Formats: sequence, structure tokens, C-alpha cells
Amino acid sequence: MERHPKQIHVRMSEGEIERAKRLAADTGMTLSDRMTDGIPQLGNLLTNYTLDLSDVNGESLWLCSYYYEAAQAYKDEIGPKGLPVARRRDGWSFLLADAEDMQRLNRVTVDGETVLVQIAGELVDASVLLWACEVSDVLAPQIAQLHRLLESTGAERVEDLGIPAVVYEAISPNGSLNEREGSRF
Repeated sequence: MERHPKQIHVRMSEGEIERAKRLAADTGMTLSDRMTDGIPQLGNLLTNYTLDLSDVNGESLWLCSYYYEAAQAYKDEIGPKGLPVARRRDGWSFLLADAEDMQRLNRVTVDGETVLVQIAGELVDASVLLWACEVSDVLAPQIAQLHRLLESTGAERVEDLGIPAVVYEAISPNGSLNEREGSRF
């Protein structure tokens, strides 16, 4: 059987699910929009998934699930808002792409947004690239025009707009980030 390039959807929108169901029906297959019939972890109140692209090494791509357990052992523990606490626990690891799949992987999307893409034969973390572009091309220039932001919103201080003063100070008047120690990357 010939293997084709893949796109992996971690979570599909309602429209994507309907299109996939129609395609599956046209090819004589079935498709489920449910991971399981029940909750695989007892006491699970919330589940989140991570796709850690720092682990992508050309050999595999993994999706990990974590769940928040409401256990009797700490039911009486009160959180910072006065609510009972549910603790994060390790869930499952799901192999999305093995080494052979990685050779043919073109892109990975999460909730319709591209997070990993192949460019010139290499995998690029598109989420980090998009973050860097947004910071340098959109957010920094907006913050650099603080006087206009304060005037148009009626705010008196940069902190009133959710911008820490140190961030404003790190941005030059032309809207670019000044060099600083301890860069994130």
C-alpha cells in the first residue's frame, strides 16, 4: 500500500468532522468524533493535551494528555479562590507519527492552526515563528505608540493596559525590541 503525505489534526472543528465523515462514507470507512466511550481516568474533571514540538527529532511525534483529578485525599484542600483543588496527573501518550510517517509529514495543525510545517526538507515550529512575527510586527509597534494608546483608552499608566513597564522600556520608540539579556530562545 502506498503511503501519502500526512496532515495530522489534533482536534477537528465541527465542519472538519462533517467533511471527514462524508469522505469516510464515500470510501466505505467509518469515522468517530469521540476519543473514547467513557472517561479513562477516575475522578477526571478536566483534560488537556500537549503537542511538545521541542521533542520532534525526525523519529516521532507524540501527543500527551494530562488530567485533573478530584481525589478524596485532597478534597478538603482549598485553592487560592476558595474552591476545592483538583491536581494535574499524567494521562496518556499518543504516537501521532512514527519515523516513517515523519518522512512524509507536510504539516501538523491544532484547532485549524498550523503548528509544524516542512520547509526545504526540515520541520519548522510554525507556532514559535508566528509568535515571533506577531511580537515584532504587531505587538511591539503598538506598544511603541503608548501615548496614542493611553489617549484613546483613557488609561493613565502603561500597566492599566496590561503592559508591564519593563516591556514598554524594552521597546524602542520605532517599535522594535531592544537587545536584552536572557532571550527566550
